Amino acid sequence: MIELSCAEDFIKAFENTYSLKVYKIPLTFFNGREVLLLMCRCPGRWIALPYFSEAYVQTNVDPDDKKHAPFVFAESEDGNIFCTRNIHWEIRDRKVYSHNVYSDKLNFYISLGKTPTITGFGSDVRRKIRKAHSNGIVVEMGGKNLLKDFYGVYSKRMYQLGSPAFGRRLLGRRVKYFDEKIFVARYNGKVIGASTLILRDCDSWENDLFATDLEYNHLYTSYALHYAMIDFANRQRCGRYYFGRSTRGSGVHNYKRHWQPQEEPLFWSYSHSVSNIRRKKWLSRLWRKMPYGLVKIIGPFISRKIY
Repeated sequence: MIELSCAEDFIKAFENTYSLKVYKIPLTFFNGREVLLLMCRCPGRWIALPYFSEAYVQTNVDPDDKKHAPFVFAESEDGNIFCTRNIHWEIRDRKVYSHNVYSDKLNFYISLGKTPTITGFGSDVRRKIRKAHSNGIVVEMGGKNLLKDFYGVYSKRMYQLGSPAFGRRLLGRRVKYFDEKIFVARYNGKVIGASTLILRDCDSWENDLFATDLEYNHLYTSYALHYAMIDFANRQRCGRYYFGRSTRGSGVHNYKRHWQPQEEPLFWSYSHSVSNIRRKKWLSRLWRKMPYGLVKIIGPFISRKIY
């Protein structure tokens, strides 16, 4: 779980972005430690936390928050979590909390130094970063001013992958309320890749969205983008850079291993047995067969329902 001493600013940004109310749910671990787990009431279950790979908790526990909580969680000796109400819940963490677990995802991070440098990477990664620059790829960082450039390559790549893309308005709210950074890679003026970077906690940044134009991948676009984000996070004097979650054993998983990161398995624990929509590959195949113009219209409405 990602810890915040006070979560008020995070909650305000989340509610303004996603139009979902955040509740502070008391959670007592088996060792007696108490935190407030941030959860949203979504159709069919309570989730900690929708649209994020891991749950957030507030470590400063106010008695008033406990008093007004709709229910309470407690961890047992075997690590399972129990609730004072008979509800369906989902908790995303690096730890398992029930026998019903979705465990196909991992996150990756590297520790950052005190000065921006590429010498800490392996020789192959250093070569590809330098090659991307010598190929003429230029990476620009910004915010709302780059949203249109970002969305063009992002929505097209999501369509190729068979997944609905977030809408531009929602991404604009993420930039506004979470101060999410947008990075755009250009080659001869053409946008060939884009990514976003969000502050994960006070000491780390995480790559959230990422897309490249496949026609130009031989120029090492992805290496230029990741290095630009790593360099930015390093200059902010943060301790870690997270590459974002990937499916275990996928091509993206193998690519991220080139950076020699630390791998963190992610476990999405459920109070009940569920059928995860991310395992229904036939839906991705169907999505790719639909006209691109149509999915650009309906995609943002569908993606809001995939928590």
